[in-house]
Amino acid sequence: MGEWSEYFEDFPEENPGNYVGGKFDPEGAKRVREAEGKRSAASAEITQMLANAWKAEKERSFVQVDECPQCGLEALNIYKIKDTFYLSECQDCGIYGQGGSHSEALKSAEDALGDGLDWRDNPVPWSR
Repeated sequence: MGEWSEYFEDFPEENPGNYVGGKFDPEGAKRVREAEGKRSAASAEITQMLANAWKAEKERSFVQVDECPQCGLEALNIYKIKDTFYLSECQDCGIYGQGGSHSEALKSAEDALGDGLDWRDNPVPWSR
């Protein structure tokens, strides 16, 4: 017996990927897969656009650089996104914090010591 792909070429009705809504419809299944691919590509494009907008907002909102509570380097960027949202992100070790004020964002980063947080793993705040 050959490979599975060869089997499904000989017996397409046995391939579960050729069914749509419980009915054998290879062309319909192909259209569904193409539509899912287009949706996935559109979703990825939107996610990238949102990430770029967030990066631009951070660049506009940069306030200062402080000493990082974890690595001790002058690499903790502070951002004032809105009057009530501050963000701190270390450019060296990756620890981060957020809060309603500058001091709350620093305290949040200090409270995260040892938690292994790294903002670079999830650079956009809605994925943290």
